[in-house]
Amino acid sequence: MDTKEVKKLLAEARKNREYGQFAEALAILHQINNEFAGNVQYRYLLAATYYESWSTEAALKYAEEAIQLDPTYKETYELIGDIYDKQGDRKKAITNYEKAYQLDDQYIHIEEKLIQAYLKEREYEKVLTVCDHLIKHTPIDISSAKTRILTSIHMATVLYKAWALVYLKKYEEAIAELFNRREINARTNLPSYPGQYKDDDESIFKMYYKLQNPEKIEAYRALLIENYKLTEEEIKELEEDAKKDIILKRQKHNLS
Repeated sequence: MDTKEVKKLLAEARKNREYGQFAEALAILHQINNEFAGNVQYRYLLAATYYESWSTEAALKYAEEAIQLDPTYKETYELIGDIYDKQGDRKKAITNYEKAYQLDDQYIHIEEKLIQAYLKEREYEKVLTVCDHLIKHTPIDISSAKTRILTSIHMATVLYKAWALVYLKKYEEAIAELFNRREINARTNLPSYPGQYKDDDESIFKMYYKLQNPEKIEAYRALLIENYKLTEEEIKELEEDAKKDIILKRQKHNLS
Protein backbone atom coordinates (compact mmCIF):
# COMPACT_ATOMS: atom_id res chain seq x y z
CA MET A 1 0.00 0.00 0.00
CA ASP A 2 1.66 3.22 -1.13
CA THR A 3 1.18 6.77 0.18
CA LYS A 4 -1.39 7.65 -2.48
CA GLU A 5 -3.52 4.61 -1.60
CA VAL A 6 -3.33 5.42 2.12
CA LYS A 7 -4.44 9.02 1.54
CA LYS A 8 -7.39 7.81 -0.52
CA LEU A 9 -8.43 5.31 2.14
CA LEU A 10 -8.06 7.88 4.92
CA ALA A 11 -10.23 10.33 2.99
CA GLU A 12 -12.86 7.61 2.55
CA ALA A 13 -12.71 6.75 6.26
CA ARG A 14 -13.08 10.43 7.18
CA LYS A 15 -16.13 10.75 4.95
CA ASN A 16 -17.69 7.68 6.53
CA ARG A 17 -17.07 9.10 10.01
CA GLU A 18 -18.70 12.38 9.03
CA TYR A 19 -21.82 10.51 7.89
CA GLY A 20 -21.87 8.27 10.97
CA GLN A 21 -20.94 5.18 8.98
CA PHE A 22 -18.55 3.93 11.62
CA ALA A 23 -18.46 0.24 10.65
CA GLU A 24 -17.20 1.17 7.19
CA ALA A 25 -14.69 3.66 8.61
CA LEU A 26 -13.38 1.14 11.14
CA ALA A 27 -12.95 -1.54 8.48
CA ILE A 28 -10.77 0.83 6.46
CA LEU A 29 -8.76 1.92 9.49
CA HIS A 30 -8.14 -1.67 10.58
CA GLN A 31 -6.86 -2.39 7.09
CA ILE A 32 -4.44 0.54 7.30
CA ASN A 33 -3.31 -0.41 10.81
CA ASN A 34 -2.64 -3.98 9.74
CA GLU A 35 -0.41 -2.62 6.98
CA PHE A 36 1.32 -0.04 9.21
CA ALA A 37 1.29 -1.62 12.67
CA GLY A 38 3.89 0.77 14.07
CA ASN A 39 2.22 4.05 13.07
CA VAL A 40 0.91 5.89 16.13
CA GLN A 41 -1.25 8.31 14.14
CA TYR A 42 -3.17 5.51 12.46
CA ARG A 43 -3.62 3.67 15.78
CA TYR A 44 -4.83 6.89 17.40
CA LEU A 45 -7.26 7.47 14.53
CA LEU A 46 -8.62 3.94 14.98
CA ALA A 47 -9.12 4.57 18.71
CA ALA A 48 -10.75 7.94 18.07
CA THR A 49 -13.20 6.40 15.60
CA TYR A 50 -14.21 3.74 18.11
CA TYR A 51 -14.75 6.56 20.61
CA GLU A 52 -16.96 8.42 18.14
CA SER A 53 -19.01 5.26 17.67
CA TRP A 54 -19.51 5.05 21.49
CA SER A 55 -17.39 1.89 21.73
CA THR A 56 -15.36 3.17 24.66
CA GLU A 57 -13.75 -0.14 25.66
CA ALA A 58 -12.37 -0.71 22.16
CA ALA A 59 -11.34 2.95 22.00
CA LEU A 60 -9.40 2.57 25.24
CA LYS A 61 -7.72 -0.63 24.02
CA TYR A 62 -6.39 0.96 20.84
CA ALA A 63 -5.51 4.23 22.58
CA GLU A 64 -3.35 2.29 25.05
CA GLU A 65 -1.69 0.57 22.09
CA ALA A 66 -1.01 4.02 20.62
CA ILE A 67 0.66 5.05 23.89
CA GLN A 68 2.91 2.00 23.64
CA LEU A 69 3.88 3.04 20.12
CA ASP A 70 4.64 6.64 21.13
CA PRO A 71 4.24 7.88 24.72
CA THR A 72 4.81 11.48 23.58
CA TYR A 73 1.76 11.68 21.30
CA LYS A 74 -0.33 14.16 23.31
CA GLU A 75 -3.58 13.62 21.41
CA THR A 76 -3.75 10.04 22.68
CA TYR A 77 -3.74 11.17 26.32
CA GLU A 78 -6.49 13.66 25.49
CA LEU A 79 -8.52 10.88 23.91
CA ILE A 80 -8.01 8.59 26.92
CA GLY A 81 -9.13 11.48 29.13
CA ASP A 82 -12.25 11.89 27.00
CA ILE A 83 -12.96 8.15 27.25
CA TYR A 84 -12.73 8.16 31.04
CA ASP A 85 -14.80 11.33 31.21
CA LYS A 86 -17.52 9.67 29.12
CA GLN A 87 -17.36 6.66 31.45
CA GLY A 88 -17.85 8.96 34.44
CA ASP A 89 -14.35 8.56 35.89
CA ARG A 90 -13.35 12.24 36.11
CA LYS A 91 -10.21 11.64 38.19
CA LYS A 92 -8.70 9.33 35.56
CA ALA A 93 -9.79 11.79 32.90
CA ILE A 94 -7.91 14.57 34.68
CA THR A 95 -4.81 12.39 35.07
CA ASN A 96 -4.64 11.89 31.31
CA TYR A 97 -5.46 15.50 30.47
CA GLU A 98 -2.60 16.48 32.76
CA LYS A 99 -0.24 14.15 30.90
CA ALA A 100 -1.16 15.82 27.62
CA TYR A 101 -0.69 19.22 29.25
CA GLN A 102 2.77 18.23 30.48
CA LEU A 103 3.71 17.42 26.88
CA ASP A 104 2.37 20.74 25.55
CA ASP A 105 1.40 23.48 27.99
CA GLN A 106 -0.07 25.59 25.17
CA TYR A 107 -2.48 22.90 24.03
CA ILE A 108 -5.65 24.97 24.21
CA HIS A 109 -8.14 22.08 23.92
CA ILE A 110 -6.54 20.42 26.93
CA GLU A 111 -6.41 23.62 28.94
CA GLU A 112 -10.14 24.15 28.38
CA LYS A 113 -10.92 20.57 29.38
CA LEU A 114 -8.74 20.81 32.48
CA ILE A 115 -10.46 24.03 33.56
CA GLN A 116 -13.90 22.44 33.24
CA ALA A 117 -12.80 19.25 35.01
CA TYR A 118 -11.08 21.13 37.84
CA LEU A 119 -14.20 23.28 38.33
CA LYS A 120 -16.35 20.17 38.63
CA GLU A 121 -13.87 18.65 41.09
CA ARG A 122 -13.79 21.95 43.03
CA GLU A 123 -10.01 22.22 42.60
CA TYR A 124 -10.20 25.99 42.28
CA GLU A 125 -6.52 26.81 42.80
CA LYS A 126 -5.70 24.55 39.85
CA VAL A 127 -8.38 26.34 37.84
CA LEU A 128 -6.62 29.64 38.52
CA THR A 129 -3.22 28.24 37.50
CA VAL A 130 -4.45 26.95 34.14
CA CYS A 131 -6.59 30.05 33.52
CA ASP A 132 -3.68 32.41 34.13
CA HIS A 133 -1.48 30.44 31.76
CA LEU A 134 -4.14 30.22 29.04
CA ILE A 135 -4.86 33.94 29.29
CA LYS A 136 -1.17 34.71 28.75
CA HIS A 137 -0.92 32.89 25.42
CA THR A 138 -4.29 33.74 23.86
CA PRO A 139 -4.35 37.16 22.19
CA ILE A 140 -6.96 39.87 22.35
CA ASP A 141 -7.23 40.46 18.63
CA ILE A 142 -10.21 40.42 16.27
CA SER A 143 -8.30 41.10 13.04
CA SER A 144 -8.88 37.60 11.65
CA ALA A 145 -11.26 34.67 12.09
CA LYS A 146 -8.55 32.67 13.88
CA THR A 147 -7.66 35.42 16.37
CA ARG A 148 -11.35 36.13 17.01
CA ILE A 149 -11.75 32.52 18.11
CA LEU A 150 -8.73 32.86 20.41
CA THR A 151 -10.12 36.13 21.79
CA SER A 152 -13.40 34.37 22.59
CA ILE A 153 -11.44 31.65 24.39
CA HIS A 154 -9.51 34.35 26.28
CA MET A 155 -12.75 35.98 27.43
CA ALA A 156 -14.33 32.67 28.44
CA THR A 157 -11.21 31.88 30.47
CA VAL A 158 -11.48 35.19 32.31
CA LEU A 159 -15.02 34.19 33.27
CA TYR A 160 -13.86 30.75 34.48
CA LYS A 161 -11.20 32.49 36.55
CA ALA A 162 -13.90 34.67 38.09
CA TRP A 163 -15.92 31.56 38.96
CA ALA A 164 -12.95 29.99 40.73
CA LEU A 165 -12.27 33.21 42.66
CA VAL A 166 -15.91 33.35 43.79
CA TYR A 167 -15.73 29.81 45.16
CA LEU A 168 -12.45 30.65 46.90
CA LYS A 169 -14.33 33.60 48.44
CA LYS A 170 -11.90 36.06 46.86
CA TYR A 171 -14.74 38.36 45.98
CA GLU A 172 -12.82 41.54 45.19
CA GLU A 173 -10.60 39.66 42.74
CA ALA A 174 -13.63 37.97 41.19
CA ILE A 175 -15.34 41.33 40.69
CA ALA A 176 -12.19 42.68 39.05
CA GLU A 177 -12.16 39.78 36.57
CA LEU A 178 -15.83 40.31 35.69
CA PHE A 179 -15.04 43.96 34.96
CA ASN A 180 -11.94 42.92 33.02
CA ARG A 181 -14.07 40.71 30.79
CA ARG A 182 -16.49 43.57 30.22
CA GLU A 183 -13.64 45.93 29.34
CA ILE A 184 -12.23 43.47 26.80
CA ASN A 185 -15.65 43.16 25.21
CA ALA A 186 -15.92 46.94 24.88
CA ARG A 187 -12.35 47.30 23.59
CA THR A 188 -12.83 44.73 20.84
CA ASN A 189 -16.29 45.96 19.81
CA LEU A 190 -17.62 42.43 19.96
CA PRO A 191 -21.40 42.07 19.55
CA SER A 192 -23.47 43.00 22.60
CA TYR A 193 -27.15 42.73 23.48
CA PRO A 194 -29.55 44.26 26.02
CA GLY A 195 -29.19 42.76 29.46
CA GLN A 196 -25.88 41.10 28.54
CA TYR A 197 -24.39 41.76 31.97
CA LYS A 198 -27.48 41.21 34.10
CA ASP A 199 -26.22 37.93 35.60
CA ASP A 200 -22.80 39.49 36.25
CA ASP A 201 -24.31 42.57 37.90
CA GLU A 202 -26.52 40.43 40.13
CA SER A 203 -23.46 38.39 41.14
CA ILE A 204 -21.45 41.56 41.79
CA PHE A 205 -24.28 42.87 43.98
CA LYS A 206 -24.21 39.64 46.00
CA MET A 207 -20.43 39.79 46.35
CA TYR A 208 -20.55 43.38 47.62
CA TYR A 209 -23.23 42.21 50.03
CA LYS A 210 -20.82 39.52 51.22
CA LEU A 211 -18.08 42.14 51.56
CA GLN A 212 -20.46 44.39 53.56
CA ASN A 213 -19.69 47.39 51.39
CA PRO A 214 -22.70 49.71 51.97
CA GLU A 215 -21.78 52.21 49.25
CA LYS A 216 -21.41 49.56 46.55
CA ILE A 217 -24.49 47.69 47.76
CA GLU A 218 -26.64 50.78 47.34
CA ALA A 219 -25.07 51.64 43.98
CA TYR A 220 -25.79 48.17 42.63
CA ARG A 221 -29.26 48.09 44.17
CA ALA A 222 -30.03 51.24 42.18
CA LEU A 223 -28.45 49.81 39.03
CA LEU A 224 -30.46 46.57 39.25
CA ILE A 225 -33.70 48.48 39.74
CA GLU A 226 -33.07 51.13 37.10
CA ASN A 227 -31.33 49.08 34.40
CA TYR A 228 -32.96 45.69 34.83
CA LYS A 229 -36.26 46.66 36.48
CA LEU A 230 -35.79 44.29 39.41
CA THR A 231 -38.41 44.58 42.13
CA GLU A 232 -37.67 45.03 45.82
CA GLU A 233 -38.75 41.44 46.32
CA GLU A 234 -36.20 40.26 43.73
CA ILE A 235 -33.50 42.36 45.39
CA LYS A 236 -34.39 40.75 48.71
CA GLU A 237 -34.00 37.31 47.11
CA LEU A 238 -30.50 38.27 45.94
CA GLU A 239 -29.64 39.35 49.47
CA GLU A 240 -30.87 36.01 50.81
CA ASP A 241 -28.77 34.23 48.16
CA ALA A 242 -25.75 36.25 49.27
CA LYS A 243 -26.09 34.83 52.79
CA LYS A 244 -25.33 31.40 51.31
CA ASP A 245 -22.45 30.25 49.13
CA ILE A 246 -22.65 32.15 45.86
CA ILE A 247 -23.14 30.12 42.70
CA LEU A 248 -22.91 32.18 39.55
CA LYS A 249 -25.96 31.58 37.34
CA ARG A 250 -23.80 30.83 34.32
CA GLN A 251 -22.24 27.88 36.10
CA LYS A 252 -25.25 26.22 37.69
CA HIS A 253 -25.38 23.57 34.95
CA ASN A 254 -21.60 23.04 34.91
CA LEU A 255 -21.12 21.59 38.38
CA SER A 256 -22.27 18.01 37.78
